[in-house]
Amino acid sequence: MASSIRTRSGGFVMSLAVAGLSACAGGATPGDPGGGGTGGDQSGLAGAGGSGRGGASAAGRGGNGPAGAAGSGAAGAGGTATGTGGSATGVAGTTGVAGAGAGAGTTGGAGTSGGAGRGGAAGRGGAAGGGAAGRGGAAGGATGVAGTGVAGVTGTGGGPTLIWPNDTSKANSDPWLSQNHNQIVQLRPRVLVIDLEATANAPALVDRHIAALSEATSFHKYKDASAQPAVVYQLAKIAQATKGSTISYSSWNSQAFADSNIQMKDPADPSGPNQTLCQLFEKGIIHEVWCMASRDPKCGETQEKKQRYDANGNKMAGSFVSASNGDNITTGSNALPCNVTVRITDFNSGRGTGCHQHAMGHAWERYMDASAVPTLRKEAARFLNWDLTTRVNAPFSNFYSACSSNGSQLTDCLVWQSNIHVVSGNSAARSFDIADMSGGCGNAHFYANTTGTYSYDANTPDPMVLSSCENYGLHNGTGGKDLTTPYTNAMTDTLYGRSPNPINGACPAAQPACSDDCGGHGSTYLYQNFPGPGTKSTNDDGTAMHNWWVYLFY
Repeated sequence: MASSIRTRSGGFVMSLAVAGLSACAGGATPGDPGGGGTGGDQSGLAGAGGSGRGGASAAGRGGNGPAGAAGSGAAGAGGTATGTGGSATGVAGTTGVAGAGAGAGTTGGAGTSGGAGRGGAAGRGGAAGGGAAGRGGAAGGATGVAGTGVAGVTGTGGGPTLIWPNDTSKANSDPWLSQNHNQIVQLRPRVLVIDLEATANAPALVDRHIAALSEATSFHKYKDASAQPAVVYQLAKIAQATKGSTISYSSWNSQAFADSNIQMKDPADPSGPNQTLCQLFEKGIIHEVWCMASRDPKCGETQEKKQRYDANGNKMAGSFVSASNGDNITTGSNALPCNVTVRITDFNSGRGTGCHQHAMGHAWERYMDASAVPTLRKEAARFLNWDLTTRVNAPFSNFYSACSSNGSQLTDCLVWQSNIHVVSGNSAARSFDIADMSGGCGNAHFYANTTGTYSYDANTPDPMVLSSCENYGLHNGTGGKDLTTPYTNAMTDTLYGRSPNPINGACPAAQPACSDDCGGHGSTYLYQNFPGPGTKSTNDDGTAMHNWWVYLFY
C-alpha cells in the first residue's frame, strides 16, 4: 500500500509504494468526546539513590532490579547488633531506586541490603548504586531469606517508596494500586513479547525499547540527570507465533496457544499447566503484551480492555471499556474474557523506538475519551490539549478534528501568529482562531508547536512557541497560571541526540531515547513532563494530581 515516510530532511515528505508499509492512519478521526480512534498502526520497514523521595527504606528480601543511581547521601553505617548463631549468608536485597531529592538518607541501597541474616543486624544501604550488602552483626543470625522484597527509596522523607508489582500486589487492576497510588515510586511491569515474524534480533530490540521507555518516563530527565524512571519494563518472555490474514487475539487465550506458543507456568505451581493469556494477566505473571512484527498483518497501535473506575477512583467491579487505538479486544470476536485490564501494544521491529512511544501516546488519548478513569481525564486533558472546547472556545476538543490528513504530513493546517496565538491554515477542515494555546502541551500527533498532523518531523516550519509542558500543574506563573517555556522541534533534537545508526538501530548508552522515528524526541519530551512519582502538580481546582504512569495498570 502507499505510504508517506516522514523525515526531518528539510521537511520533505517522500511517498513510497511499499507492500505492508502504512502510516499512522486508517481509523476514524477522533474529535469531540465520543470520537473514534486516531488511526491504525505504524507498520512498515524503516521509513526514511541518590537520596530518594521517601522515608526510611523498606527491607529488600532478595530478587534483582535495576541498580540505583549513585546519590548524595552518606553511606549507611554497618550493623552493630550481634546475632545468636547461623551463617548469615543471606541473598543481596533488591537494589534501591535513587530518588530525585538531595537530602540525607541511606543512598542507593535496597532497604536493609544483602540480608546478612535476620539475627545479625545488617548495615543499612551500601554506598551507592549497586546496593552493596550492609555489614552483618558480629556473630551473624539466621540465613537471610531470598525473595522479591520492595526496595526502599530513602531520602528527605514523606515521598513515595513502594515498588509495584510486589508480594502484596501483583496483577493489573488490583485495588492496591489505587489505594497506594501516591506511594508508588516505580512500576516494574512484566511484558510478554509475542513475535509474529521470528525476528532474528528480538532480544536486542526489546532491550532498546525498554531502555528508551525508561528514559522517557524519567521526570525532567532532560535537566535532572539523576532522575529515575517511573516505569522499568521487565521482559517475561519472547514467545513465537505465526499469523494468518488477520490477528486473532481471542486465539491467544486458548489452551492450545498456551501449550504451543506461550509456554509459561504459574510460579506458584511450577509443575502445573501452562497458563492462558488471561490467567497470566489475572495472576500478575504478566502485565502487558508487545506484539512484534514489521509487516501487515500486525497488531494495531494499542489494544486495551480497560477496567473502569468511578470519579472517586474506586474500581467498578466487572465493568470494562475499550480504550483501543487499534483492534477491539473488549467486545466482539476478538474479545478477551480477562477480569483485569489487558494491554497489547504494537512493537514494530522495522521502526525505531520512537514509534513505540508514539503508539503509547494514542493510548493516553483514548483514555481521554473512554471514560474509564475520570480522575486521569481531569488531570491530563489540558496537558494533551484535549479540552479545547472548554478552555479556548474552539469548535472541537482537539486538533484531530481540524487537521485530518489520512496519514500524510500537514504543515499548513495551523498558522502561528505569535508564540501563543494560532489560527486555521489552508489545509484546515474547520476554521479556528485561538488567542492563547500556551496552557497545554501536546499529544501523539500534535506537539506544542504543531502546524498540522505529523508536523513533529518538520524542520520547516518549526515555530518557537510557549507552552506549559515543563511546569504543568505547578501554577507558578503570573496570575496562578503555569509558567511557560519555549518549545521547538529542534530543541528536542538537542536534548536527546540524533541516532548514529539505522532508523531502528541502537542508541548510545548515554542517549537511550535518541530515536526520532515517529517523532520520538518530541514524545520523550512530553513523557518526561508527565506528573510522576511525588508530583507537586495540582488541578486547576486546587486538588492534587497523581503519578500518571500508575494509571496505565489500573
